[in-house]
Amino acid sequence: MGNVLISPNIKRESVRIDPDGNIINARTKQIIQAVETPYIEPAQAPVEAPVMPLEAPPQRVVQINELSVLDQIAQAKKHLVELEELKKLKIAEKKAELELLEQ
Repeated sequence: MGNVLISPNIKRESVRIDPDGNIINARTKQIIQAVETPYIEPAQAPVEAPVMPLEAPPQRVVQINELSVLDQIAQAKKHLVELEELKKLKIAEKKAELELLEQ
């Protein structure tokens, strides 16, 4: 086995590395040693194939609900009225809470 020698004058060194991997100066935040990225040659442009015209997909009528459009509109209006009533109730509750807090 070989002999291992440890220096009596050990110097502790630390470096600061930014998220990109560059070694930076801790005080000035300047790059001391930049990370070298290997050069990758761009690929050759592929030979373009002739463009075939796209055919339009067949049109289908998709009916999500069994209700007609007019029925859906009426239902939406009904839900809006219900939401307005809930909003008014919440406002009344918050005003009552405010009055209790102010007392």
